[in-house]
Amino acid sequence: MTRYDDLFDELAADESVFADKGALDPLAEPEDIVPWTEQERALGRILTGVTEDYLPTTVSIYGPPGTGKTITTQRLCQEFADRQSMVGVEYVNLKECRTIFSAANEILFALGGEKEGAYVGLDGVFEAIWERLEEYPEWTVLILDEIDHIQHDANYDPSDFFYRLLRGEGKLERELQLSVFLISNELLTVDLRLDSRVESAMGGEEVFFPPYDEAELRAIIGARIEVAFVDGGLSEEAFDRGVQEAAYRWGDARRTLRLFRQAGELATERKLDRVTVDCLLDSLEGTERETTVAKLRSLPLRHLVVLAAAVGTRGSDGKIIQPVRSSRIHERLQQPSTAEQFRLGERAIQKLVGELDTMGLVESWTESKGRAGRAMYVETTFDPEWVYEAQAAVAERLLPAEEY
Repeated sequence: MTRYDDLFDELAADESVFADKGALDPLAEPEDIVPWTEQERALGRILTGVTEDYLPTTVSIYGPPGTGKTITTQRLCQEFADRQSMVGVEYVNLKECRTIFSAANEILFALGGEKEGAYVGLDGVFEAIWERLEEYPEWTVLILDEIDHIQHDANYDPSDFFYRLLRGEGKLERELQLSVFLISNELLTVDLRLDSRVESAMGGEEVFFPPYDEAELRAIIGARIEVAFVDGGLSEEAFDRGVQEAAYRWGDARRTLRLFRQAGELATERKLDRVTVDCLLDSLEGTERETTVAKLRSLPLRHLVVLAAAVGTRGSDGKIIQPVRSSRIHERLQQPSTAEQFRLGERAIQKLVGELDTMGLVESWTESKGRAGRAMYVETTFDPEWVYEAQAAVAERLLPAEEY
């Protein structure tokens, strides 16, 4: 016996509330999905336009995380393509793409091509994309997930990417029929700063997926909960409270599954024979923290920089000072250490603060200062230290904290 044997013996559960914990894996694709009737009809109406020889150049599909945007769009498009030989569908997730060039290469790879070297440039990659699409059916639906990760980089900006994708010379010469379905979490936060030539080429179709309500969450997770826990392993009170809290806080099916998994793990650790309301409430804080940090990490760059500046001043006690005036955010963003593209004016900062407020990440208000005019104040709706937990993945984008 070694100390590792002792450690694993100590941590291994003699009795567990779980029968199949894997049923609560938020990334596992369910066999059946609870239909979004209105959204399915909207997408179906768009797709059936091919029978009239039309598909919009772009369709924006947006809504909070965990509301079924991706799986609904993928399944509906694939089911339609299975019934229409003239339609092909490809799905690409752009979340891990760090540059616009890599995003184009990811599309090429999804179409069956080999990724190109940097020496061919963006035009070279798109030329290879058009060559691949020539082998596809008459119409192609290209689903681009996590589109809000397309950001300006050292060589290209989003307008370069979208203009080539929608109006590229090679595409027009080949008369390719391409419709791009763009999936993002927050339509308001997709800060791509597209120029007018690109905006005019976009289709303008939008489909919104709202957060799930309590009844919808019950329908979505109910069957998976039954498989996940042993008989009596989850009290009815805990299940009801968990669904209520999840619907009120998030409306996110993935977070709800994660909450019940963590509550079950806590019950097992406490050597209980079932998950109680106390286990669930104790797990809520960890779930809230995890999901908020994930949301911060997925913010567009300019929103993230403004938020980092808002929590970047500490008092003599080491605590972050809140609330902070928008003028203070402006001062911080004018520091020499701030990249030029993020040295925003006060009006731009106030606009971004308004969008962060809409997302529920900050509260903002205006106070009169008499002859000195009016001042906007900003305060996070969560523990401001969580911004620094999100800093690891985007450390180069954030500002250093300073003493006040």
